[in-house]
Amino acid sequence: MKKLTTQELVAKKPSLEEFKRKKRQPIFIILNNVRSLQNVGLCFRLADAILAEKLYLCGYTGYPPLLKNDQRRPQVIEHARHEIEKTAIKTVDYVPWEHHPNTAKLISNLKKQGVQIVVLEQTDQSIDYQNANWQFPLALVLGHEREGVEDKVLKLADLVVEVPILGLGNSLNVATTLAIVGYHLFKKLP
Repeated sequence: MKKLTTQELVAKKPSLEEFKRKKRQPIFIILNNVRSLQNVGLCFRLADAILAEKLYLCGYTGYPPLLKNDQRRPQVIEHARHEIEKTAIKTVDYVPWEHHPNTAKLISNLKKQGVQIVVLEQTDQSIDYQNANWQFPLALVLGHEREGVEDKVLKLADLVVEVPILGLGNSLNVATTLAIVGYHLFKKLP
């Protein structure tokens, strides 16, 4: 057994033209007021890894520089770019993404398009993600690291799932939760 080098891994990748033609998975990822730019970067990396249809950065979730009409101060733009890129590791350019100030409005529009809205949150009615009735296309909604998904967004959910926590800690990191559930969905894809 031999570990593959970075050069060998890169050599196995398709060309950019081939990559752009790849069919994306019917999975949308919505980050609702995620404060950590490192979490945002990791979610870019995960969205790339599972070929998610699109990543939506909503509310006050940080986002990379916009190509035009970015109204943020230059130092805010540069800080967001730098911090996101640290953990995204060159995947920002390969993931379709949008910034939306209003998460609830975005979700309402997706619901009209037949997208199942699945909130990853611990509630008195959430179910184990392994027992969920997944329907594609779907959107996974993840929230603020301490406050979770906003109540008005939670009310729009078609399904609320959680990753069981067996230890004394209360929850998992946003990106860790996305990784667990995102890869679980591979087995469920049509």
